[in-house]
Amino acid sequence: MKVALLIIGVGLIVVLIIIVAGIRQRAGKNDPDYLINHLKHHKNWSLMVIRNGETLASVREDEMFPLASAMKTIVAIEYAKQCEEKKVDPSRNISLEELDRYYIPDTDGGAHEGWIEYSKQNGLLLGNSTTLENVVKGMIAFSSNANTDYLIDLLGLETINESLDELNIEKHEALYPISGAMLIPTYLKMKDPSYTDDYIETKVKEMSIEEYIRIAQIISQQLKEGEKGLYLENEHSSKGLDKIWSDRLTRSTTFEYATLMGKLNSKTYFQRETQERLDAVMEGIMENPNNQDWLKHAGQKGGSTEFLVTNAAYATDKDGNSTEVAIFTNELERGELEKISGSLNSFMLKILREEDFRNKLKEL
Repeated sequence: MKVALLIIGVGLIVVLIIIVAGIRQRAGKNDPDYLINHLKHHKNWSLMVIRNGETLASVREDEMFPLASAMKTIVAIEYAKQCEEKKVDPSRNISLEELDRYYIPDTDGGAHEGWIEYSKQNGLLLGNSTTLENVVKGMIAFSSNANTDYLIDLLGLETINESLDELNIEKHEALYPISGAMLIPTYLKMKDPSYTDDYIETKVKEMSIEEYIRIAQIISQQLKEGEKGLYLENEHSSKGLDKIWSDRLTRSTTFEYATLMGKLNSKTYFQRETQERLDAVMEGIMENPNNQDWLKHAGQKGGSTEFLVTNAAYATDKDGNSTEVAIFTNELERGELEKISGSLNSFMLKILREEDFRNKLKEL
């Protein structure tokens, strides 16, 4: 079957998006039955599947899970809205140097570098700059954290978070700069070099969400002002800190994200120009001719850390069937993580194409 790139594929790029420190894209065995079996025997996951307006599967759909990069959909929606309001111009040239200020090497699985290389190969760079729209595509299709934090600053963090109410999303924690949050342990160590690793882990873990976001914003502003080198020279991390960072990622539910995918899938919820801008950045998988053969439109945003995998997707096929899927996992062992990551693409495909498989989901 030549549709194997359906949900996770963008052109020639396979993108199970990753936003974590030091973790590379995984190419595990593509086995949807493994994933079904995992779902039957574990509780560290949440799933919601909607087909033609009918809920096929709904398990722990109101339980809060860390979103990882799936939350970047909210940033893309605010970008599209501000394009319609003429607050930002999608054709505006953005210097790669501006983006590089937010880029922390070896923290996004090669996403940012992969986006730059893709942009070069496809003539999307104008000297050392590219369009704002391509920056947003880099956030969605490649999951560049640098692009995300640049966009958060450009669009306004407060405005982005206010959009959650406008979208009628009730259970969703506030967004904040990703790279800024990663560097909070380094920020604390730089403030007082006498802090031990255990003390820093405890301090970050017990920090209020308000303080956590405040410091992440301070660091992001410092990166914007050119202080990245200082952070790289003093970078402080550990396995325990990586876990705390993952656990403190913005959380929401599969109910909220399946519902959000339905709004994107309907093509009627957003104003016309907003929808056009969203299609341009969310539906990169439709660049693949194999997907064009049987899909009217489709889009997705997923994420991963060393401890979790998430994905939220929508599609309408040429027979008019609409499907929205949100699957969140957490507290995964490394073997589970690799197998689930490797199985997610075919899992999504089977939901879209095979009624027998959809019936298996109902049994959950």
